[in-house]
Amino acid sequence: MDRPGWGPLADSGARLLSTTQTLTDDLRGPSALPGWTRAHVLTHVTQAADSRTRLLLAAREGRVGRQYPSEQARAEAIDAGAGRPAAVIRAELDRAIRECLDAIREHPARLWDAPAIWLGAGRRPVRGVVTSLRRELEYHHVDLGAGYQPADWPGDFVETELSRVVDQMDRRADAPPMTRTEPATLHVGTGPPVTVTGPPASLLAWLSGRSDGRDLDVAGSALPAIPPLA
Repeated sequence: MDRPGWGPLADSGARLLSTTQTLTDDLRGPSALPGWTRAHVLTHVTQAADSRTRLLLAAREGRVGRQYPSEQARAEAIDAGAGRPAAVIRAELDRAIRECLDAIREHPARLWDAPAIWLGAGRRPVRGVVTSLRRELEYHHVDLGAGYQPADWPGDFVETELSRVVDQMDRRADAPPMTRTEPATLHVGTGPPVTVTGPPASLLAWLSGRSDGRDLDVAGSALPAIPPLA
């Protein structure tokens, strides 16, 4: 049975897998993330998918699953996995995405509110696997630096994620307050206030640290500094 969000998530996975097949052995080159190669990015996505599969399977068994043992354990596993042959990295990514999609589709409706221990977020329902995995797939597809751009993000992803990120930034003590008044307009409460406009995908790319914002229009002052997206 299909679940809400499963179809768009499957499409995001298919696009990423299609891109990785074009990279052949070119995974040792740098990604758009400082200090990470493309192999690091793909290994991270693989482990992110596997971690969510584990949470769903634990919920079905009546257990409270833990996404990762610790931040250090996750980082060490990524570094170790990034050293594998390119063919192995691609095959493992394909397996992990497909297994997670199957686990989501087969998950009992009554168990979507079952708790899990999320890294950095604590005890939360397992239903978060759908939206959070899609973020992993779409953001890190761009991070590969293999031709997929923020402008390629699906419109529904941009709309949902832009609202989430703006709300998150507005609640952070280390970020200037901001509100979204139109699909492509942000009001940032710096001194003096700044109005930032541009395509929604460009706004999301800037807020998520995947663009320097040069394609945005700024009224009132220079483009304000914002902290990295947590």
